[in-house]
Amino acid sequence: MSVDKKYHYNQLTDILHCDLDAFFASVEQMDNPSLRGKPVVVGGDMHSRGVVSTCSYEARKYGIRSAMPTAQAYRLCPQAVLLPVNMPRYLEVSKQVFAILNQYSPVMEIVSIDEAFLDISGCSGIFGSPEKIGYLIKKQVNTELGLTISVGISYNKFLAKLASDMDKPDGLRVIAPSQALDLLRPLPVSRIWGVGKKTQQNLEKLGLKTIGDIQILPPEWMEAKLGTTGRIFWELAHGIDNRELEPEHERKSMGREETFPEDIKDTAYLKKLIAQFAAELCRKLRKEDLNAASITIKIRYYDFKTITRRKTFPPCNSDITITQIANELLDQSYDGKKALRLFGLSLGNLSPSAGLEQGSLFDPQLTADHKRIDQLMDDIRERYGPRAINRANLLLDKEID
Repeated sequence: MSVDKKYHYNQLTDILHCDLDAFFASVEQMDNPSLRGKPVVVGGDMHSRGVVSTCSYEARKYGIRSAMPTAQAYRLCPQAVLLPVNMPRYLEVSKQVFAILNQYSPVMEIVSIDEAFLDISGCSGIFGSPEKIGYLIKKQVNTELGLTISVGISYNKFLAKLASDMDKPDGLRVIAPSQALDLLRPLPVSRIWGVGKKTQQNLEKLGLKTIGDIQILPPEWMEAKLGTTGRIFWELAHGIDNRELEPEHERKSMGREETFPEDIKDTAYLKKLIAQFAAELCRKLRKEDLNAASITIKIRYYDFKTITRRKTFPPCNSDITITQIANELLDQSYDGKKALRLFGLSLGNLSPSAGLEQGSLFDPQLTADHKRIDQLMDDIRERYGPRAINRANLLLDKEID
């Protein structure tokens, strides 16, 4: 069927999706060349309740995947090299990668620690064609950092992301407007952005197994069956995605969450997780001269029931303050009786920190002390490396001993 006239295609392939390959594991192999060619699993030791954060492509040959319990990964590949997550190091390298990407376009949307979109409209006069820009990015990242990055190029975000995933690792793929419908048609519905396992099952119950099955339907049918989401899926199935890039400075929130390999009731572990998330997010806020003015915690129970709790406060970027407020929200929201499968923390109402003070929510002297400590720790990390100093509540038990 023909596409509704209100939709339009950008005839230029000017959106790039850049996605580092097996990022955490690749950084470990870069820092320790003896690990190259070996199955590397990042996520903790086999006796922990941790899950695989990332694994090298050598490990994937054994069936190991992200989010798999670490103990299961060890059973699949006993010779795997199991390493703990070293987030400060990954953040350091991530910053270097994004600095390279920013050289090719001033419009960049950072999606996560290892992927970003670039809008290269108007950049061809400087660097050449979109494909040439993708090649230059790949070459520079590999030459300067020793990492591989897959690049997808198309006329919207959905197809650019799809393209970057099609030839991993170290891929470079272009999807032109004339190719989109035919390329999408045979793909499973799970390749549509936003379709997870549960949604895939719901679509298959409706007889929709491939994207082509959706393409032949009227959008009204999809909307009647699935609501607004059905209309979105229909549009994506036709290669339509009119979302614009959201550069980092325009974002209003940032967050972290963790799905547990086994349901937990351990509030002490949750509070350690809060401290970890707060430290990572606030360090990023300070680097970007931003403050947050709201916190949201997300709790998902074993039965998938999800609740969120939010609190606003005078703008700040202190992890001590953020940790304190998040702990209070946790104490008010969770009694430790019902097992959890997921916990998340996000900071919202972001704004430039220049000239803003924290206000009177906390003792002014404590606020000043917190800022001095944060600045001192940031200076030490900047001078001696990301692992030079850390807060005691983030140390592992064996490190405290």
